[in-house]
Amino acid sequence: MSLVNEEHIQIGKKHLSKIKEMFDFRKNVAQETFDTQPLHMRRTICFHAGLSRRHLEMKFAELTPTERHQVVAALNSLLGLTESLPKFISDDDCKINIKH
Repeated sequence: MSLVNEEHIQIGKKHLSKIKEMFDFRKNVAQETFDTQPLHMRRTICFHAGLSRRHLEMKFAELTPTERHQVVAALNSLLGLTESLPKFISDDDCKINIKH
């Protein structure tokens, strides 16, 4: 049973945002991640964020605040996906395991 609920998460996010505002040298992880991705990965992020093809060539700073929130949500969702995946999947797994 989790003792953390959505309200606690939102309060934590607000506190983290305030702390980040206090530092001028802070790094924007979402911006760096989005801006440095190759085209095929940016296509995945934009698709998952519900953005259109025109966003593929844009920098994070060129997105509207709403679009940036969509990108952050997509990145967080994709992080959750990657945590559930194995570290390596062999080409041998292309074969069907009928005993599974």
